[in-house]
Amino acid sequence: MAPLATALGARGHDVATATLPGHGTRPEDLLDVTWETWLAAVPAADVLVGQSMGANLSLAAAAQRPEVGAVVAINPLAPDPDAVEGLRWRMERGATWTDAPPADPGEAAYDRLPLGALLEMTDGVLATDLAAITQPVVLVTSLRDDVVDPAAGTIVARALRGPVEHVHLPGSGHVATLGPELDLIVGAVDRLLARLSRGSSPRR
Repeated sequence: MAPLATALGARGHDVATATLPGHGTRPEDLLDVTWETWLAAVPAADVLVGQSMGANLSLAAAAQRPEVGAVVAINPLAPDPDAVEGLRWRMERGATWTDAPPADPGEAAYDRLPLGALLEMTDGVLATDLAAITQPVVLVTSLRDDVVDPAAGTIVARALRGPVEHVHLPGSGHVATLGPELDLIVGAVDRLLARLSRGSSPRR
């Protein structure tokens, strides 16, 4: 997220970033982290911007916090009961870890993930009441995403009750903030903030 935070800060926006529990250290630190722990770590902010699971956490926070004014969700996961059942099936048969190579060049990521943490994530995504989100949302979808099906953006957009702008990135992979179209994300955030200052809403 650092390139996006830097770009937005250079435009005069106040930006705060958070390292989620279990992230940025070693894979074993994810073993006992829950969705609620991650959600509690989402900082208080007028506008929440998240990528991948961070996008889903931003949406979940907006569903619970009326003080959140808007959300920018980059490549969020769609609710998927089959994914939840698949992870439970593997864990019931003794599996505990899965390999997780970096999604995109330049990404600093763990090379493996505990299935329990993935289950916490997919359960949390499934439990999020997207229909409770009435705030403006900018959805960003990478069309070359090899981690999250690009169709997930459309599924999430249809479930939201508030105004939505859906931005498509034809040349980007999953970690879009490290991709070639960062300027399109920055532009979408700038437009959202301008609309908020004017009291208008993005198109659906």
